[in-house]
Amino acid sequence: MAIYLFIVRHGEAEPVGVEDHLRKLTDIGHSEASRTGQWLASQVESFDQVFVSPYQRAQQTKDEIANHNHFVKLETLESIIPSGDPNQVCDELMARIELLNDKIEDKSKDINVLCVSHMPLVSYLIGELTGYTPIMPTAGVAKIKIDVEKWSGLLETLISPGQMM
Repeated sequence: MAIYLFIVRHGEAEPVGVEDHLRKLTDIGHSEASRTGQWLASQVESFDQVFVSPYQRAQQTKDEIANHNHFVKLETLESIIPSGDPNQVCDELMARIELLNDKIEDKSKDINVLCVSHMPLVSYLIGELTGYTPIMPTAGVAKIKIDVEKWSGLLETLISPGQMM
């Protein structure tokens, strides 16, 4: 059994011109998020837990991903906004993953967690977990194998929608 955290940056959003939390995905952003959803469906059967930012573009990205994937549990987290504190968010996610791990009865099954958020938080969060801080493309995915005992992870995949087939 393994625990995987998939961190996704939202798809391309409209330019700043409205309040940041109201910015929507562009047509390209919807297409990117849909491609990401298709790729994620090729990686896992379902997500045991999904965490998503309350911002419009992250919610729309989650909706596109949901068109291709099964979510067991979905939760909107106010802490995973662009200005979120990466150290605090990392601790919050790891605590929630640890609780999820404790509740899963079938210990032979992989646990898959999805987090849909924003730059720069997603890059810093990956850095907190793995020691590597990438620049995440829109609708990009980082797949991290989580070590619950150490509250850390190993970056297994970093992929952009253009690389997904």
